[in-house]
Amino acid sequence: MRIARLFALVCTAAVVVGCWGRTPGATASGTVTIDGKTAPAGIRVDFQPVGPGGSLSSGFTDDRGRYELRFNANLKGVMPGECIVRLSLPEAAGPDGSSGLPETLRQIRIPDSMGERSQLTRTVKPGANKIDIDIPAAGGGSTTR
Repeated sequence: MRIARLFALVCTAAVVVGCWGRTPGATASGTVTIDGKTAPAGIRVDFQPVGPGGSLSSGFTDDRGRYELRFNANLKGVMPGECIVRLSLPEAAGPDGSSGLPETLRQIRIPDSMGERSQLTRTVKPGANKIDIDIPAAGGGSTTR
């Protein structure tokens, strides 16, 4: 009986240690540009796996337009496979109802085809992925703020 308990304890410890800090087998980072020019900090980048059971990964651009995808604050990564890519700006409103967005983000228009109704897809492979995204300059067609 004692050996069975010890075995169960060892197995439980192995599972806990094995799952703690685990990565999904894929990471993704890249640069967002607007007509080839560095995008400002604060643009949200979402990768949603196509098909059932996939977890959303998100990141935000820094002041060099770079992003890194994460499942949450503690876990970097993205699910491998085909993903729908969506770009968005943060929802921000000042106390008087005016836009609370920084000036650098107020001028950006994200096309619907890259926003909420995105048609943009990228394939994530196991391991490290570098996926750059270029937003075409505003003009013609619908855009998302």
